[in-house]
Amino acid sequence: RRRRSSRSSNEHHASQSSWSGASAHTSAGTGTAAAAMIVVLAVTLLGATAPSAVSAGWIDPDTPEEMKTTMSLVDKTEYELVMSDEFNVEGRSFKDGHDKMWTALDKSDDDYSASGGGSLHFYNSSAVTTVDGMLKIASYIEPTRWTRLDPVDKKSVEEKKDYKSGMVQSWNKMCFTGGIVEVDVIMPGDPFIGGLWPAIWILGNLGRSTYEVSTNNIWPWSYNTCDRKKQEAQALSACNRQNHYGMHPYQGRGATEIDIIEGMMGDSNGPLPDTNPNITLPYVDMTLQVAPGIPLNRPQTGHAPLKEAVLTSKGQEQFAAQTWYDGLEFYGNTSLNPFFYGTYLAETKKGEPVTRTKKEAFQADAVGAMHQLTPSHFKRMHTFRIEWQPGPGGRIDWFTKAHKVNETHSIEGDGKGTDWVKAFTLKDESLSSLMGSQIPNEPSYLIMNTAISSTWGFPYDTPAWCERCYDCSNSTCSCAFNPGFCNMMRKGVAMYIDHIRVYQSKDDSAHVGNPHTMGCDPPEYPTREYIKGHEYRYMRQPPFGFYDKLPLKEVKAGGGKCKVDNDCGCNITTSDSDPNETEPDESEGRPPSKCLSGRGQCVTNVAAGRFFGQGPAQVCKCNKGFSGPNCLSIDHIDDSPSAYAMELEKNLLANVPKVLFTPFTLVLVIVFIVSFIGSFIAVNINKRREDKEPISLPSESQRLVTGRSI
Repeated sequence: RRRRSSRSSNEHHASQSSWSGASAHTSAGTGTAAAAMIVVLAVTLLGATAPSAVSAGWIDPDTPEEMKTTMSLVDKTEYELVMSDEFNVEGRSFKDGHDKMWTALDKSDDDYSASGGGSLHFYNSSAVTTVDGMLKIASYIEPTRWTRLDPVDKKSVEEKKDYKSGMVQSWNKMCFTGGIVEVDVIMPGDPFIGGLWPAIWILGNLGRSTYEVSTNNIWPWSYNTCDRKKQEAQALSACNRQNHYGMHPYQGRGATEIDIIEGMMGDSNGPLPDTNPNITLPYVDMTLQVAPGIPLNRPQTGHAPLKEAVLTSKGQEQFAAQTWYDGLEFYGNTSLNPFFYGTYLAETKKGEPVTRTKKEAFQADAVGAMHQLTPSHFKRMHTFRIEWQPGPGGRIDWFTKAHKVNETHSIEGDGKGTDWVKAFTLKDESLSSLMGSQIPNEPSYLIMNTAISSTWGFPYDTPAWCERCYDCSNSTCSCAFNPGFCNMMRKGVAMYIDHIRVYQSKDDSAHVGNPHTMGCDPPEYPTREYIKGHEYRYMRQPPFGFYDKLPLKEVKAGGGKCKVDNDCGCNITTSDSDPNETEPDESEGRPPSKCLSGRGQCVTNVAAGRFFGQGPAQVCKCNKGFSGPNCLSIDHIDDSPSAYAMELEKNLLANVPKVLFTPFTLVLVIVFIVSFIGSFIAVNINKRREDKEPISLPSESQRLVTGRSI
């Protein structure tokens, strides 16, 4: 800066200090005034101007435009697509923390209790991937061994499962209540060899499939009436004044189950008894599993319910009339299923993964149908659909595609036709009039899996000398298998799914039942706070869960090992090399290629890699809108209302007023702008005045006093 020398040094310093102080004061005043106005504006506008987040939703961008809507086959109105996965991207991983919508399990199936029993498989996430535009769930022979602590004997127990398979679920990620679900599937294995248990189904978010602690006395309750005799058996009863953890008082809750399809394979050597029309193996179950179930006088397994008592020749009652649900509607090649009427969840025994007392034991019913399959179901895609109208007054309808053989006859679901055919209808009146239960109204998630269970499709009439073991490498176990099962499993089998889509109604008045909703934590049926309060129930048990801190891991966005951009979902690169190359040319010293478009790019791993000798040298970096270690998944954003989030916001902002734009707000904005402009002009005028003052050199004496040179 130039110094003013027409004054003494003291005057100069005083003047300089005075000018600096004035400037500082003016600037500070301006800054303070501006800051104050900003604070006032921020508080004034809080909650009124914050934009809502832009959501990627749950729709796969690969879904064809013409599939964005569909017509209900029941109410004949248009439904909108709200969720889809086309599985078109090759090599996706569904391991925990790799996908925003799905989680493939890495754990043993806990189904070995008194109420279930028989799981022979270990779920492994590596068995689930995408190939040729389809989801592939593989099943094969590969033993898994581990050691666990027996809670009763306090000793280490060696465990073994002889098979690996896959389960993928959208638990606590993507949930919905009501609507249409449509899925294209190729069934796994050989249609005439029993032992596989493929399924595509829906479960209430309060229960996590295979985590039996989470479903104990929760599955499959759909009962919103206070009954003191049933209160202990239903963990979240309508009798409870306070259910805690965000649950509404006096609201009965549960984890209800809707089975879109469950496959049963094998050779029945003719029609199965008491099926009408005649059904043979293989077939699929279409079922609602619900509690409370019918406690007494139930139909006998393998026989249709007796609607009237059977009398002897002398008029005495030989067989009493049996109680089952009325009003069930079956169409085409579909019959009532007389082989599975439900499950009795008894008092548990020592060593089981859950505890259930005698008073907590209860009956669950399987209200379902069996639909005929053909060999073509195991060779090409077939389409299945349900239409679910939730809650009291609702209904569930199962559909499949039809193939017209001639003018008068059709076979449902062989994949050659395009016409929908109804298979089974279950209305709420059938449930409420008998047991007081209701069509499910719970926020629910999708599950796709193939199980292997000794209670499903395995021989049940083995000779007394037969050792019931299930190791294909042990010849003494051969009598416990269906012929050809081990050979089939040695080759490996898989269920393939081309797509799965969910549609919901745009008009709540157009359908029966309650409105359709999206989200795992809707305000009317919250789940998130309950799950957070009982996280241990939804987590893996030792030794698999030693390092698990939460039920679900945070989904990664990049970080996967790569060599070229194509490893990160990029189809176009800027390099001059062939885009199909698999390895960059390090000798030329060129950097990894950069992605112009696509899902991500391969970049140098600065955090580790070459610098610290840890981790891969190159990792994926995801473009906006994509996630997963290799950027192969959509970065879905759930923007549905959350009861837990709303409660947090309510508590945090309870004392902060929300003021919308008013004339007073407008005046504040104008005053702020005028004050800021006025202060800015004043500062600039002062600076110009100072710059116009004459400049002179100080005298010799002044230089001596100040000790400074010019």
